[in-house]
Amino acid sequence: MWNSWSSQYDSRLEQRRICGLLNKLNMTNFDSVATKLIERLTNCRRRGGVETIETFADSIALRAVEDTQRSSLYAYLCRRVDRELEMEDRRWTWLNDGTRQSSHPSFTSILVDACESRFSQALDERAAHLYPLVEFIGDLLLDGVLPIADVQDLVQQLFTLAEQGQEGSAIALSRLCRRVAREQEGVYILEQLGASGSIERVLEEDIITPKARYLLMAVVDLFHQELVDVFDSAGLRNEIYNLDSDEQEVSSELDSAAPADVGDSPPSKTTTCESEDQAEVSKLGTE
Repeated sequence: MWNSWSSQYDSRLEQRRICGLLNKLNMTNFDSVATKLIERLTNCRRRGGVETIETFADSIALRAVEDTQRSSLYAYLCRRVDRELEMEDRRWTWLNDGTRQSSHPSFTSILVDACESRFSQALDERAAHLYPLVEFIGDLLLDGVLPIADVQDLVQQLFTLAEQGQEGSAIALSRLCRRVAREQEGVYILEQLGASGSIERVLEEDIITPKARYLLMAVVDLFHQELVDVFDSAGLRNEIYNLDSDEQEVSSELDSAAPADVGDSPPSKTTTCESEDQAEVSKLGTE
């Protein structure tokens, strides 16, 4: 019997088509474009086109850090893709009377590899992609795409570097924690990552900068839900901790952040953390 996936498969052509659909993705056309992407990725899965799915995952990770305004949208797209490809694998198992096991890696494992690769590159090259990348990983955690265990090693690397006095890693941890803590289950995710105890260990180090100490102390407040500003003025606080303009809003941002449920609809707007990226990128570029 003829199958739609039995015809000749051109992986490079398929990758270009998928790239073209990603270029069109926005809030207005999300459902229609996501459906077309899933159809193509599903066909790739049936034909054993793992390379195309790997290219898609790497492209998503790169786009999330280069196009921060759509980071949450890309994370939600990954959620849709992961769910549909998992259902596809289950259908194959059912059609083969439960005796056939899928030989393809899951989309989650492919996406984890892509994020780890981008993460290592950002650390090695001190690239400006580190901050938006950890925020994207935070979105993937909230959407349930990445298992907590698969992110544990990445987070621990940041804690180790922060303990050694690397301010950039401390800022990245602050970004990740603040991103995740915006949702109701976020504090639970952070606890599973061991964030609270690890941050306290970092704060015990004398070599961390005042800026890193302030940002991580603000994260600790997330676990207690009590934010106390001991300064008489914002100007005095910013001067003491040498905060950049984007970091000066941390306390007010945390005060006004209300937990929200992660629903089944794509995100309707970007978060405050996303608007902070450009200032941090510029700062890294001058180092």
